[in-house]
Amino acid sequence: MTTQADTVQQEADFLVVGYGPSGATIAALLARRGWRVIVVEQSAEIYDKPRAITADHEALRIFQEMGVADEIAAAAVPHPGTDYVGLAGQIIKRFYPAPPPDLLGWMPNFMFVQPELEASLRRAVEKTGNVQTFLAHQLLDFEPYDGGVKANICRTSDGARLTVHARYLIAADGATSIVRKQLQPAIEDLAFDEWWLVVDAWIRGPIELPARAVQYCRPSRPGTYMVGPGALRRWEIKMLPHETPADFQGHDAVWRVLAEFVDTQGLEHCRTAVYRFHAVVVEQWRHGRVFLIGDAAHQMPPVLGQGLCAGVRDAFNLAWKLDAVMGGWATQRLLDTYTDERKRHVRTVVGHAKAFGLIIGELDPVAARERDLNLGAELAAGRAVTVRQRFIPGLETGLIDCDANGSPQPGAGDLLLQPWVRQGKGPWLRFDDVVGSRFLIVSRSLNVLNELDESTRASWLALKGGWVVLGHKNGDTSAHSVLLEERDNWLSNWLNERGALALIARPDRYVYGVARNAEALGRLVRELVKKVSS
Repeated sequence: MTTQADTVQQEADFLVVGYGPSGATIAALLARRGWRVIVVEQSAEIYDKPRAITADHEALRIFQEMGVADEIAAAAVPHPGTDYVGLAGQIIKRFYPAPPPDLLGWMPNFMFVQPELEASLRRAVEKTGNVQTFLAHQLLDFEPYDGGVKANICRTSDGARLTVHARYLIAADGATSIVRKQLQPAIEDLAFDEWWLVVDAWIRGPIELPARAVQYCRPSRPGTYMVGPGALRRWEIKMLPHETPADFQGHDAVWRVLAEFVDTQGLEHCRTAVYRFHAVVVEQWRHGRVFLIGDAAHQMPPVLGQGLCAGVRDAFNLAWKLDAVMGGWATQRLLDTYTDERKRHVRTVVGHAKAFGLIIGELDPVAARERDLNLGAELAAGRAVTVRQRFIPGLETGLIDCDANGSPQPGAGDLLLQPWVRQGKGPWLRFDDVVGSRFLIVSRSLNVLNELDESTRASWLALKGGWVVLGHKNGDTSAHSVLLEERDNWLSNWLNERGALALIARPDRYVYGVARNAEALGRLVRELVKKVSS
């Protein structure tokens, strides 16, 4: 029996509870910035069955920051788009990835096998050399104290105790989060609560299947068909009001309902899971030195394929802010923007997911016929929004340039495009791989940077800010400026469309604000410095 005296003591800058995609992402991002991280995970190894199956280009761009986007993309396939099929088998809605060009540098949406993706993320963590992982360990409880958090942990095999003292605790431990249960924060319920059956299968024989994903919007049995990588296919099937999870415990019952959508003869069963699809958002994601990310902070219907993406965005948003505070160039107030920014963003996405879920899951035949007529008419008239990315907002609040009413100024809160660039005669590279993850001023003119006064330039450098000047083929570096040639002029055109000479981008690739001249740029810099450092 382990006694208190036998408890092992560990210290770290950050304790991450949970080693799924969100936890692995923030562990890697923090460790790559030089911080000591301890990860605690209840499972002994990666769950070997698919769960999340789709994500987007913003997630890949964050994986790029971690150094594993290429291997993840190589194992993935582009999302083929989704057709919504009505009562008569007609297409009533189309929901497709954004067409080329790929303005963030990666395919807009992709399909993957989660165990493979998680293995890539964990390799990114291991390569940092700054992370200790404790698999098959469970968080028991935690206690904040002045300057840090003390967490009590036990090994699940024999109960051996571990105590971790960390500056911050990050809860990435999923929908059943132990950390959230101890905090007991208020939770907003967005009134979506349905039971669905999820069936993954491998194609093992001749079988006729749609080339695209399909939403079967039929009241008799709503369902979803998804095209995974290789031979992987998924069906999500809504339970009807008279059904319960107990009705689908056996293989025969699952295969019987699956046969309503596909000839099961050519399929090999991979996984069956019963999920209660929720739409909930925690009110406060920061509790002193404890933060919630991923499913610990929010849960959404899977209709938009944004669950994993949201958790990865949480990780990137929080990681650079924690790094700034730990590095001494930002105050604790910066950490308060995490909840403001991410909660507004997630709530918008959850709202869209709920709306799409209600379209698919309509059980009233009369209402379904009316839905088909309305959506079909919108599609035929060209009024329907068919591009998935249009439903994923930018930042709407927080650390961005806003007007007197608190609304983002034009361009502020947008995702920074990622063009292919080069220095001099060097190779064409993705923008982020050249400039790194930091505050950036991006301009089409070196003069506008030279016109900033000395005090403003000094305060910018104190933020570890960088300077990028577009449209230069010689690739020289001058006065802290990186001169780049764009292959396709995406960023230059973006600035031109807004009548701007420069933009300021945050370390997580969101635009802080845009400036028409040096005077406006100086104002933006001074305001940003004040917000971050005071």
